[in-house]
This record gives sequence, structure tokens and C-alpha cells, in this order.
Amino acid sequence: MKRVLFILATSLFTLWSSAQSLQFGVRGGSNISGESSHKYSTDFSNSTDYRAGFNAGGVINMKLSEKFDAEADILYSMQGFKQDIYTTVDGLYDEIIVQTVTSHYLNIPIVAKYYVTDGLYVECGPQVGFLLGRKNNVNMNEWNTDDPYEYSKSKKVDFGIAAGLGYAINENFFVNARYSFGFTGTSKIYDGGKNRNIQVSLGYLFAN
Repeated sequence: MKRVLFILATSLFTLWSSAQSLQFGVRGGSNISGESSHKYSTDFSNSTDYRAGFNAGGVINMKLSEKFDAEADILYSMQGFKQDIYTTVDGLYDEIIVQTVTSHYLNIPIVAKYYVTDGLYVECGPQVGFLLGRKNNVNMNEWNTDDPYEYSKSKKVDFGIAAGLGYAINENFFVNARYSFGFTGTSKIYDGGKNRNIQVSLGYLFAN
């Protein structure tokens, strides 16, 4: 984690020193998040569904040239997914229970922004997420089964890429849609389960 923070700090300092101007701001909005398919056991569905959440945090926008900006965010992001659990009686399916797993992340994306036209831009860059907490709404103790999604069995750092597009309404307000996907997986005990998140935000940049 120290190495990750060092790389992020170095990258941010390099962009900061190259910037023609800086603007600080805030942003927030909604998430539609999920995880890639995985297989943990025969009691869990192999597929996952998306769930709603939200994001909020701070923005540093760095003007690099007429066409290029760089943006670094520090965002709280509520993510997770929904999944079916199959319960059995005498070897036969009894019912399906929908579980909702909630993951709390501190995400730090650093994206390059290219302005296609006046106000409209596309963006892409790396993102690192730090897991703050994780909770499953279903009590696994009812089936004497370990919860594979509890915090202690989850990976604490998530590396990925964020890409999207946005529109600068004026010098202060902007709207942004971003898709991020993780590479490292979220669990220590099963394969798959990589973060997927669609984020729609409204932001405000303070005057220089």
C-alpha cells in the first residue's frame, strides 16, 4: 500500500507541476455497481446482478493545454452487487434468497481528459480503490456457512481503469459519466469477482 501511495503521489505531483492552472472542486452522484461472474460454491449463483449506490468527494482539475486536462479525484464510493443463494431441503431446492453485498471504497482515479469539442471531453486513466468496509445483508450462520464476502476475506486494494465522457457546462459546473473496472478481484478465497461500476456525477469547480 505504501508503494501504491508513493506512485499516486509522484504522478499527481508531476501533473501538478506541469499544469497551466488548477481548479479544486467537489462532485457526487449515483452508482450502478456489480462484480464479474464467479463460482464460489454450488449454493451460490455463478452470476451477479447490479445494485444502486452513490459516490461523493473532491476533485483537482489540472489544465495541461488547450485540448488536454488531467483530473484526480478522491471519492467515497458505495458499491457491491446482488446474488442469489439457493437453499435446499433433502437435496432439493427449497427457495432462492437474494443477498445484497455492500462494499465501501475510497477510490482515487487519475484520468487524462481530451476535449473533442468545446465543453465535450473523453477521459481515461488508472484507478486505485481502498476497501473501507464490506457487509452481506444475509446471515450465513443460518446455514453454518462461512460468509465469503465479509471484510476479513476481502482484498483491501483494488486496481483498475476508469474511462468515460463528460461535458463542461461552464467554467464551474460539469456532468460526467464514467465506467470503471477492476483487475485484481475482490475476494481472497475465490476466483473472479472483479469490480464493475457505472458512475454518473454532477460536479462543481471553484473559481481560480
